[in-house]
Amino acid sequence: MVYKEVIMATQQEMDRVCGMWIDMKEANFTSDYNGREYYFCAKECKETFDQDPNLYMKDFENRKP
Repeated sequence: MVYKEVIMATQQEMDRVCGMWIDMKEANFTSDYNGREYYFCAKECKETFDQDPNLYMKDFENRKP
C-alpha cells in the first residue's frame, strides 16, 4: 500500500509595514482596506498602516515568502 504525504501549505501574507511574513490564520492584527483584509505582526504595524494605507500599497503585489 502506498501512502501519500499531504503537506498543507500555510497561507502567508507580508506585513506591508515591516515586511515580515504573517500566517494569515494566526494573525492577531488585521485591517480592512478597499474590501481586502491585510495582516500585521504587531499593533504598531497595523496602526502605522491605518494612518496612510496608500503609502504601503506600492511594490508589495506578487511577493512570495
